[in-house]
Amino acid sequence: MPDIKQNFKDYKLVIAGLDNAGKTSALIALRQKYNFYERVKNLKPTIKIDYSSFKFLKTYRINIWDMGGQAKFRKIYVSNPIYFSETDSLYFLIDIQDELKFDESMQYLQDILNIYRGMDYKNDIIICFNKYDPKFKNDADFHDRAIMLETLISSQNQDLKFKFFYTSYYDISSVSKAMSYSLNKLLSLEQISEELKFLVDKFGCNHAIIYTESGIVIADSYKETMDARAFEEIISTKINDDLEFFQRLKDDDVNIDDRVSISEDKIEYVKMFLVPSRDGENIFYIGVSIPASIINEIKIELEKFQMILETAFT
Repeated sequence: MPDIKQNFKDYKLVIAGLDNAGKTSALIALRQKYNFYERVKNLKPTIKIDYSSFKFLKTYRINIWDMGGQAKFRKIYVSNPIYFSETDSLYFLIDIQDELKFDESMQYLQDILNIYRGMDYKNDIIICFNKYDPKFKNDADFHDRAIMLETLISSQNQDLKFKFFYTSYYDISSVSKAMSYSLNKLLSLEQISEELKFLVDKFGCNHAIIYTESGIVIADSYKETMDARAFEEIISTKINDDLEFFQRLKDDDVNIDDRVSISEDKIEYVKMFLVPSRDGENIFYIGVSIPASIINEIKIELEKFQMILETAFT
């Protein structure tokens, strides 16, 4: 029997930071966005690493290494560079609310960066100033903290490439955007993300989402801030309803490629796309929440996504 694992390209994503930096909330956002089966195991008796993986679009296996942030674990990690070998993306989270731990966090970051220098790491290093809650967005003190840290990191490590995000569990889209940054680059989703933002801005959509037939959200855009609870109650529920609807059509051999439903003063519209791949066809859905008066306009606009999806995934 052939080895199925050979059919997938492995991608290693490391998430690091001090304890209580918010790595758990980041992973929750990634779970909600990518809906993978999670496993946790001990690599060694004294070191706890949360290891998660999911298979994506019949091509990739994304392996996530959540490095425990306690001091006793960090000391062992930096003494054993093997834990960071073959990394494709590194995320480092800093608790923007805990100013007293900035120095400790910066030292840990430098220790990790020195390890990656020795491994000739070339990809972006994603820094998340986490717990940057919506109530702090207009707070000059928090803004100055973030700018200070960003300047310090960049100036001390000019040989490396960084991407900075301001994230908060109370704005799940901010965490989702940051945590999917590297995967979006891997999957070339920049044009898709831009088109979704265009839909939200032009048509006043509450949300615009692209997801697979298993409910994996690959790109999304929102009109307003949405926390984790709202995402779970509103967006996830809609996706589950749509998936159930299209599965019933498939079981009954009914050929319908879109769905319209009414929710308060909005129309929920979902359209299905079949995109050919080397292993058959991938099924994608685009769901939008729009004013009822522009349903015909949005249908016309969404027709262009067939070519966009084929460009990204074929």
